[in-house]
Amino acid sequence: MSKTPNPNSTGPSGNADAGKSAGEEATVKVPSKDSKKRDDKKYEHLSEEDLALKQQLELYVERIQDADPGLQKVALEGMRQEIRTATISMTVPKPLKFLRPHYGTLKGFYEKMPDSDLKTLLADILSVLALTMSAEGERESLKYRVLGSQGDIGSWGYEYVRNLAGEIGQEYAWLESEQERPLYDLMKPVQQIVSFNLKHNAEPDAVDLLIEVEDLDLLLEHVDSSNCKRTCSYLTSFAKYLPWPDDILVLDYAYTIYMKFEEYPLALVTALALDNMEFTKKVFTSCDDNLQKRQLCYILARHGQTFDLDEKLCASDEDREALQEIVNNVKLSEGYLALARDIEVMEPKIPDDIYKRHLLDGRASGEQSVDSARQNLAATFVNAFVNAGFGQDKLMTAPSEATSGGSSTSWLFKNKEHGKASAAASLGMILLWDVDSGLAQLDKYLHSTDTHVIAGALLGVGIVNCGIKNDLEPALALLSDYVRKDDPSIRIGAIMGLGLSYAGARNEEISSILIHILEDNKVSLDVIAFTAISLGLVYVGSCHHEIAQEIIYALTDRSEAELGEPLARLLPLALGLLYLGKQIIIYINMA
Repeated sequence: MSKTPNPNSTGPSGNADAGKSAGEEATVKVPSKDSKKRDDKKYEHLSEEDLALKQQLELYVERIQDADPGLQKVALEGMRQEIRTATISMTVPKPLKFLRPHYGTLKGFYEKMPDSDLKTLLADILSVLALTMSAEGERESLKYRVLGSQGDIGSWGYEYVRNLAGEIGQEYAWLESEQERPLYDLMKPVQQIVSFNLKHNAEPDAVDLLIEVEDLDLLLEHVDSSNCKRTCSYLTSFAKYLPWPDDILVLDYAYTIYMKFEEYPLALVTALALDNMEFTKKVFTSCDDNLQKRQLCYILARHGQTFDLDEKLCASDEDREALQEIVNNVKLSEGYLALARDIEVMEPKIPDDIYKRHLLDGRASGEQSVDSARQNLAATFVNAFVNAGFGQDKLMTAPSEATSGGSSTSWLFKNKEHGKASAAASLGMILLWDVDSGLAQLDKYLHSTDTHVIAGALLGVGIVNCGIKNDLEPALALLSDYVRKDDPSIRIGAIMGLGLSYAGARNEEISSILIHILEDNKVSLDVIAFTAISLGLVYVGSCHHEIAQEIIYALTDRSEAELGEPLARLLPLALGLLYLGKQIIIYINMA
């Protein structure tokens, strides 16, 4: 029987094994030629310089796999130099592009290499190559970085450092979710990255990495006087987006750093954000500069913080008295008026200066003749706000027009009912912070027979004293008696006056007066609502447990009909004021 010739056989003998061997050789050679043609076509557009670089890198790959350690070292050093130069100067380094086809080859050879300095050098190179060549989720850049020489991390460029930080965050999150121990020490590269970022104005990146690995203590080791402000500025901004108690922890680190580098004003602001009186006192005791202490007092005054200086905080009696006046805002009106005179804005304005009626085409003449109570009320508010703190205006403090009684209260009685209360209270806004003059001018309204006028004057007393702390407690002395009056309008005026006058002061005497009103079931809803608001103002952000309970009891004791009233909404609003900025979940048992 004749034998069918083997189509793969190319040898003259027709031997099957020989044909198979030759056929295998042919199948290897032909694709290599096609692949070479494709590669040549792919790199036809390269310049001579780029083509020379590509060939040089391919030669390095071959030499790295050589048996001679001397050739390996030369090739590794040459490849490292090429990559470092390119990663520093370019966004997309050409060496990484040309070495992409050889990444698998180098990885395979690395696994076969015995432990040596050459192996750690190759690990460094593989860590950089993995920046663009590693499969998603493998985190090979981090793996080879830890296995490498642990040299200068910044020498490979910022993109490499940023990518490594991202892989560390992913690795740490994975370890937490799997509850496994790390295969290698993650904190060594973390320390190198943090040090690099802080030296190159990348403080947010350093803080973000340390928050991901939950080790902000490293900041205290690496922050210096040149970057502490930028670092802490990011910490304090970042804290606003964190839940409690993480925000407190981050602010505490910012405070510690500020104190370490004697940035006392910024440390005080952070201590106030923490609502920590011990930290506030520590700032004062640590600061030796009297001029800087004045600055600290102005910060406390602006914050509205009640703060009593003693001998430990300021040894000199004269200096302590001057600093206490700043904290108490005693000369706030004097300074405000001095500034107004300097910039020449003392001239009182009238509501028409704000309305700009002359700019309304064809409608000004018709509206000028209207003199309604609502329009007068609007003018009262505009006049109060535009002349706030200047101590004079053309409606309430100006001499009155010639009237039958010659009274200086003519504008007051152009309003009706609650409008009168607003007009009387507006005098407190015009005389804002000027306690002596303000109380003298408001006193005449306290003797009126009109309950709305009295209520407005009581509210004006609170406005005048807002933010001012006085050892004589004039607001408390004037308003406490009116809190017990039977008329609801007068009671509300006095209650809100106390709330505004002592806002943020956390005064226990005020709380004892107002809590008794909340506990009285016979008091009407409107009085209860404004009492709760006043307590919320006085103890804003304090998380005062007893006051919160009383407000909740007052809320739950109301009938469904009362809870449907608009004023009932002020009770939960007061509760919100107590916990303002604290992000604490309040559990209320309504049973």
